[in-house]
Amino acid sequence: MELRLIDGEFNQKDAKEIIIQLINDKINFHVRRNFSSKIRFGLADEVSENRIISLKSDLDTIVKLFDQKEASDTKYRLHANIEITPIQ
Repeated sequence: MELRLIDGEFNQKDAKEIIIQLINDKINFHVRRNFSSKIRFGLADEVSENRIISLKSDLDTIVKLFDQKEASDTKYRLHANIEITPIQ
């Protein structure tokens, strides 16, 4: 199954906001998951900790990309699908 999450053209401000919000939501998911693991098991969730580091790096890259083109009239095409595949 595939879901179309984002599909459209956006001005710079909206494109930046959409991407940053998605990344921040993923960071927050992993922060909560890691916190839960620490509370329940007394151990950090290594997968979440590594993912947080990776996502923060991605966020920094995105912010720099858009800040280099500050106040630009550039339009951006954003396309993001989510593929859902059962695994066994």
